[in-house]
Amino acid sequence: MYELGAGILPNSICVPLTATARAQALYFYPVLCGHYYCDSQYQVSRPCYENPLLLFVRSGSMALEYDGETYHAGKGDILLLDCDRPHTYRTESGAEFLYLHFDGSNAHDLVRAIAAESPVVQREENMLIGQRLYDMVQDYQKVGLGSEAEDSMRIYQLLTWLALPPRKLSRRDNPINQTVEYIREHVGDAITLRELADMAHLSACHYSHEFKRQTGFSPMEYVINTRLEKAKMLLLQTTMSVIDIAYEVGYESGGSLSNLFIKKVGCSPREYRRTNGIF
Repeated sequence: MYELGAGILPNSICVPLTATARAQALYFYPVLCGHYYCDSQYQVSRPCYENPLLLFVRSGSMALEYDGETYHAGKGDILLLDCDRPHTYRTESGAEFLYLHFDGSNAHDLVRAIAAESPVVQREENMLIGQRLYDMVQDYQKVGLGSEAEDSMRIYQLLTWLALPPRKLSRRDNPINQTVEYIREHVGDAITLRELADMAHLSACHYSHEFKRQTGFSPMEYVINTRLEKAKMLLLQTTMSVIDIAYEVGYESGGSLSNLFIKKVGCSPREYRRTNGIF
């Protein structure tokens, strides 16, 4: 088990990975990834680190000192660092983020080219990249590395999205991102497809197509996944009952939440709490 440092809260995940010599010679490959919940005490300060970093801020805010400059990243922003020079990044008042250290034959050059203007990336594709990064962390935690080519392609896809010319629509003006933020902030409410489509000023069909294009999920799949994520966090970070957690994340009974856990996680909420051993 990889030891977590100061400021990292329970329910955080850190997964060290060891690629084959062939993967290191020929492909992009993951080195270390994680999903952290942090308080205001979290900070990483290093003179350098051998592997580039991609970090997606899911909530809260972070500060970065890099190459003599100070940057700030908020919800939905990405930090992309070559890590070959002194750098410090920290939470400002607590944050949830996903991260991936990776490498490859031209990884450093590609990262430097993408982040030439700023290591803080704000663009329409960020939400999709964040969801893909979440899936990668989950997969690597559960089953470890995939095939060399598959792992390389997943990283290459993330970097390709970041390298593409930016779209005209800014991230914060994007109606899809606005509804994603609404879902995350109102996860306990009854959320309908029509409500989300109206919020984005799109037809339900057009909204569903665009939402899946940008996130990889249908709107209601994203609602369910967000409810599941929050339920997991509450199970491991609080002593709330399963019924109270069900109400908190938008279900009318503990049975509904239990059915979701059995379908998506493979165990009941109580088993999930007991297995992870926080309370």
